[in-house]
Amino acid sequence: MAEEKWICPGCGAELRVGVKGCPTCSKPSRRRKPKAAKVRRSWEQEAAHDGLDLPDDDFDYDDFVKREFGKAPHRRVPIRWYWWLTAVVLLVLMAWAGGRLF
Repeated sequence: MAEEKWICPGCGAELRVGVKGCPTCSKPSRRRKPKAAKVRRSWEQEAAHDGLDLPDDDFDYDDFVKREFGKAPHRRVPIRWYWWLTAVVLLVLMAWAGGRLF
């Protein structure tokens, strides 16, 4: 059966499972602290994104919409008759239930 091993996070030494503490890290003269991983916050940017030459405040939204979606106005989507009927029935039921409570 192969011997199970683990890697010390402090120095990277390979140790047998069951050994308490790393002999390399536990020596007072050679004790090193493991390097903490840099935590990247959501508001931080990578250096590669610096200087992308993005447009400033002179962005014309109306012009962008015309170029992207054309000049035709948006088509209105009609509401089907059964949704109107459903709304009226629900309003009548709520009014009836509200009248019974008071």
